[in-house]
Amino acid sequence: MKKILSVLLVILLLCSCSATEGYEEFVKGVHSPPDVTVRYGDISLTATQGSCSWSYENSDGTETCWDGISEHPKEMKNIASFSAGDKKTAKLIFDKNMISYELTCYDMGKEYAPYEAGTATPAPKAEKVSCDNGVFEIPAEGNIYIYELEVIYKNGTCIYGFRIDPQDDWGITFSIINITPTGATVVFTQSGGNPTGELMVGSAYSLEYQDESMAFLVDDAIFTAEAYMIPKDGELKMNVNWEWLYGELEPGEYRITKSVMDFRGTGDYDTKEYSAEFTIGGKEIKSVSFMKIVDGAEDGNLVLASDSEGVITLSVNDIPVFLDGEQADSSAIMDGMTAHIYHSGEILETYPASFDEVYEIHVFSIGTKNQVGGTLFDLCGLYLKVLDDLWEVDSGLNADAEYVSIDLSEAPGEFTESEKAAIAWIFGNKHDVTALNLTYEELIENGYLTAAGGSNDLYQWDNGVLLSITQKQKEEPDAYFGLRTIEFNATKWRSPLGAYMFFDCICVWPQMGTWTDYNIGSQAIS
Repeated sequence: MKKILSVLLVILLLCSCSATEGYEEFVKGVHSPPDVTVRYGDISLTATQGSCSWSYENSDGTETCWDGISEHPKEMKNIASFSAGDKKTAKLIFDKNMISYELTCYDMGKEYAPYEAGTATPAPKAEKVSCDNGVFEIPAEGNIYIYELEVIYKNGTCIYGFRIDPQDDWGITFSIINITPTGATVVFTQSGGNPTGELMVGSAYSLEYQDESMAFLVDDAIFTAEAYMIPKDGELKMNVNWEWLYGELEPGEYRITKSVMDFRGTGDYDTKEYSAEFTIGGKEIKSVSFMKIVDGAEDGNLVLASDSEGVITLSVNDIPVFLDGEQADSSAIMDGMTAHIYHSGEILETYPASFDEVYEIHVFSIGTKNQVGGTLFDLCGLYLKVLDDLWEVDSGLNADAEYVSIDLSEAPGEFTESEKAAIAWIFGNKHDVTALNLTYEELIENGYLTAAGGSNDLYQWDNGVLLSITQKQKEEPDAYFGLRTIEFNATKWRSPLGAYMFFDCICVWPQMGTWTDYNIGSQAIS
């Protein structure tokens, strides 16, 4: 059987490029295709994005166009999937910018294998699926079904894929994520089914190379004897490292198999094997970028910043994460960390930018040589909170605001220009306004402000708000029990008679961690 090489070719076709000095607001669904969610009972998964064609207009009148070419959903190796249960329908959840869509189903039969031209396995026939407000019926035959979803948006067209597996007798779905040449994470999820006892799995597994020989690389090895429970209606993740048993895997197609026990008592149990296929690609790491994680660690949608690459967004998804050199999951990532991003070297010229292909993310524990920590760790997170608080107070000042300018030019702390830009973009994206990084004087110079009350000395911002954080003036820095403090003032301004101020704000650093909440000394309005 020919090896299937998963190829993702992203071709960036720029009709023209505009400078990013204005920090145009990046909106998912405008500058890149939005996600589509498939909801089945209590299960919600994000459909796997495939090929797409996209374009959008920049604020300077130029247009950015790009095409992404990927595998057909039938050939996606790590396609989003779930096992069918008692529910007979599922629902597609779209972004508000969706214009129309078409859903196609491929019945893969009970013996599923990715379709490959030239094999004896015939191509499954495509059948259009009827949807009512996104709701579609799941076939009752109990086969494996691959779905191809074509969605037309205002800015282009995108193909998505997902898979529905037949209901397992024990309600188990087995998958593999965080794949590297030396290891991976296997995931068991349980929902429905009819297990008769406790579902348990050990550390043993087999690993085979899926070429003509189907040779076992790991089989009959000696493993430790502990057992792990798969919780009912829950999830079990297990890290697997085969480097000590076999070594590093070469590019190719592989399958891992683990045995699960339905345990009722000593000598009274049933066993069943579960397998998952995966691909080790011929990845060539051409670049390592050292970036600050400004925000997004909590949900895995990272906003990164560095002087060389600027502002970059990155969704962790199934990208392998390493903490201090050891494989970990995405919970190891913290806002404020420096991350080493291993990637192909290509960066797509959107705003924010994005890496073409990321292979690994390396982060480090606070206090290690690569992540010293220190008193400015995640200061961006503290200021984002201050800006959010300013926005919420006296919200009438924000009425009909189309712009916000974030001025951190005099804020305490050692901010890079890219970190300032990232904070502005995060804030603007969250509050649905176009974000700038201009001071009061620069807003005047660039024509954003108009004369207030006919005076040439006073200005107002008819369709925007200026948020600024400035260093509190003091003779020498204060400290609490030897710990450093940050002291500042914060202002929301729209006109001479439309402003709100936080005075004498103070925050104490909690030693080698992130900044906690801050205290406001006094507040004023004008």
